[in-house]
Amino acid sequence: MSKLLKRALKYAVVPAILMIAGKVIGIFIVTIKYGYPIEIGNDINGFFSTQIYFDDSQITYFVNSISDLVMLIVISVPLIYQILKTSLFQSTVNNPKTIVKAAKFNILSWITKDDTTFLQTFVWCAFLWLTTGLIIKNGIEGDTYSWIAYLAGSLSFFSGLLTLKIFEIEIDRVYPDSKKYY
Repeated sequence: MSKLLKRALKYAVVPAILMIAGKVIGIFIVTIKYGYPIEIGNDINGFFSTQIYFDDSQITYFVNSISDLVMLIVISVPLIYQILKTSLFQSTVNNPKTIVKAAKFNILSWITKDDTTFLQTFVWCAFLWLTTGLIIKNGIEGDTYSWIAYLAGSLSFFSGLLTLKIFEIEIDRVYPDSKKYY
């Protein structure tokens, strides 16, 4: 197994756990807060054998929507943090005035040298895409609020663009633009 694949798998463990935990915690928080009766059963015919049942379809719709939103937040917040941290680091490399601004906002600890920033950001972005796909599927099937699907789509789109921008900057560091030197 290659070193790159090993590192990618290592970075994928945390978002995978957080994605599942966000969905499950979202279900149980809403269930406990509103006191909805919950029933857990087994369905051998389904994709997942363990099923969670509610008495009313409106309750199921509400709980599924809120748990989708929690799952989206749990995946997108660390990704946005990584994108901001990487952008700040790349900006300080190119523009030292950014160091003064970072000191002013007391975020100098964000400026660190990390060779694996893009791979880690890409793995988190891939999990955001997976989360978005699940939420949009739920939105199309009418199992979640449509505004959550729109929010997930827009977050995924903009995070993908910012991840692509980080990739372009990393590529420019490895393969500098030869036009600058003419």
